[in-house]
Amino acid sequence: MSTISGYDSSTISALFSSLNNSSSSSNIFSGIDLNTYNSIRTGGYTKLMKAYYAKQDGTTENNKTDGTTQSVATQKTNATSVRDGAAALVDSTKDLQKTSLWNKKTTTDSEGKTTSSYDTDAIYKAVSEFVSDYNSLVSGTGNSSDDAVLKSAANMVSNTKQNENLLKSVGITIDSDNKLKVDEDTFKKADMTSVKSLFKGQGSFATSTSGKAASIYSSAVSQISKLNTTNTYTTDGGYNYVSASAYDTYL
Repeated sequence: MSTISGYDSSTISALFSSLNNSSSSSNIFSGIDLNTYNSIRTGGYTKLMKAYYAKQDGTTENNKTDGTTQSVATQKTNATSVRDGAAALVDSTKDLQKTSLWNKKTTTDSEGKTTSSYDTDAIYKAVSEFVSDYNSLVSGTGNSSDDAVLKSAANMVSNTKQNENLLKSVGITIDSDNKLKVDEDTFKKADMTSVKSLFKGQGSFATSTSGKAASIYSSAVSQISKLNTTNTYTTDGGYNYVSASAYDTYL
């Protein structure tokens, strides 16, 4: 058996074998120092053993859905990417909520005829940025190992599919990989009132998507925090002995 920060197999064996022998109660903690005894008394030792054997068995709480595991460094990289992607989508949604974007502009032709219309170029640009950020987030969450992130991402994709017909009517389709694609010609010829209803306002598709992105952001931040506080294994698979309070992170 591998040693646990200085406690060899004979020490551990003596500890657990003694627990099953009532006549040797006076020798149960023979060879165990006061720090170790304190961790046993407070329950920290049990948590340590569970975490240690889980590590030896190759199990982890951060498995991907395909059954493969990710290193802590990879999980942090993916979680950071998800966090930043979610923030970008929230920001691009805010741009779509600007009143100035949806104000009609008045133009006068050479004959003096005045018309009022939406700036389709500006609207197309803003929607394209939203779509790009959406697609990046979908890709990022696909690499996540966090259940909360994956659940929020699934909700976001489901919400998009519920709006598939409306999106298609303005030239936006959903690919087989759940990403969005905008056809520029179809979009610019579409009824901008319909486009506005999809991307502007509290009840719009864009706003609900932003809410899902905000949930993904929170989950990613939580995952990063967790990864930064529970990485107590050394590079060679050993375990750093710490006070019993630190074992609470394995509950």
